[in-house]
Amino acid sequence: MRSHEIVLAVLALMLATVLIAGCTGNNADTTPAMTPAPVPAAVDLHKKGFDAYINGDYANALDLYTQSVTADPKYTRAWMDKGNVLVKLNRTSEAIASYDAALALENNLANVWNSRGEALMTLGRYAEARDSFDKALQLAPEYALAKANRDIATAKLK
Repeated sequence: MRSHEIVLAVLALMLATVLIAGCTGNNADTTPAMTPAPVPAAVDLHKKGFDAYINGDYANALDLYTQSVTADPKYTRAWMDKGNVLVKLNRTSEAIASYDAALALENNLANVWNSRGEALMTLGRYAEARDSFDKALQLAPEYALAKANRDIATAKLK
């Protein structure tokens, strides 16, 4: 067999393997869970919101993040950043609700658990804050800020 015939045979074998694998279907138990890609309009609004946030235009950032989560209610990052800007605007209870929305979508985000805990401490809800920091540390045991925040919340409880 000539080299180009070998290459063609290998390619045909690869194509057959792909086609056979594709025809067997996907077993839902073995397919890894994946967060769906956010709606492009939501991503664009989020980027604009982030730019406004970086420039200190918190009211505009909040408006854009709100539009982003309206365009795609499953866009975790937009919920998280909406919480962050609400903290900057001293709207802490609303920030906690945004963090909770993000965590309802993906509860394995240590930074969101930490931010939630910080917001709870602002309201003097130290036991709940400590629980949030504990969750952050379960997910990321070396998260220094969450450790420090947990220590503060624990001290406030004494």
